[in-house]
Amino acid sequence: MSSPANNDTRKIALLDLDAFFASAEVLRDPSLRHKPFAVGGGSERGVVATANYLARQFGVRSAMSGAHARRLCPQLHFVAPDHRYYRELSKQVLAVLRQVTEIVEPASIDEFYLDLTDNQEYQGSASLTMAAIRDQLRDMGLTASAGISCQKMVAKIASEEQKPDGQFVVPPDQVVAYLSQLSLKRIPGVGPKSLERLQNAGYYLGKDIQQADLTRLQRLLGDKSGWLLYQRCTGNDPRPVVTERTRKSIGCEETLRHDFQHLRQLESFLDEVLLPQLQKRAGKSRWQDVLIKSQTVKLKFSDFQQTTVSKTAKTASPSLFYQLLREAWERRQQRGVRLIGISITLPDPDEQLQLELELD
Repeated sequence: MSSPANNDTRKIALLDLDAFFASAEVLRDPSLRHKPFAVGGGSERGVVATANYLARQFGVRSAMSGAHARRLCPQLHFVAPDHRYYRELSKQVLAVLRQVTEIVEPASIDEFYLDLTDNQEYQGSASLTMAAIRDQLRDMGLTASAGISCQKMVAKIASEEQKPDGQFVVPPDQVVAYLSQLSLKRIPGVGPKSLERLQNAGYYLGKDIQQADLTRLQRLLGDKSGWLLYQRCTGNDPRPVVTERTRKSIGCEETLRHDFQHLRQLESFLDEVLLPQLQKRAGKSRWQDVLIKSQTVKLKFSDFQQTTVSKTAKTASPSLFYQLLREAWERRQQRGVRLIGISITLPDPDEQLQLELELD
């Protein structure tokens, strides 16, 4: 089941739960509400999963090391994550949304796309509907921000405008103008490498891409990514809100108890820990029965820089993971390895509908 395809008549919203893990923990322990805290590990090897807004005022951010977070905010309190609890709470939020529309797409544990095109609640107003949903979630102890437009990408970007606990509307006739004034780093899929490449070529804002020569963009980013960025910045995003999501990839990763300094340590960890985990998640007893598009190895080094190596393949192969691991290891420049991950990308039955940017 999916939303209709006419962009200008659609009403698409993106609901983003504010600091979701932190809000969930306050529900269990209200005393946390008035102290800066982070969900994650506070040890030398721990990583911040999320931080409440009090902690963010000190500069504490997700993916930051626990040790660095403590240096920024010495009084920071750490709470161990409870993912089962978060998943259950996320399901409760989903149930609230489905009271309004059945066309809901969970983009992640704390983000949901809604198609409100045919919704008759609140005089058919998407803005009033989202405000009412946010009121209901607030009664549950959760705040959320929302973006509303006629397409998914703009709805997602708009959800960031009034965070936390606000909403922002971009009407269909204002989509192109809205995109024109955005920094390119706000366009989903434009990461640090591609942003640097674009800025070096003189592209800084959405309007720069709107006025760009498509052929030049494609020379800069590649045919597909250049075309996709142009489509995005000119307001073309026909992707429907889909209620049944297909898994795009399967992976597993582990932060090591101490930095590994030798390749054989990583090879043993790959053999004994990660490969059995991945095979179990793939649900096949034989690797050659796992149909894929590519395999990837990720290493994060002792300075928190990371590298990934990927290769296309039709079926999963343990030996290819060892080859990719050796390639990634060559990039370590004498650094220790603190995290290793492996993943496989699955064949996509709806590939022609996938317009996600993959610039980096």
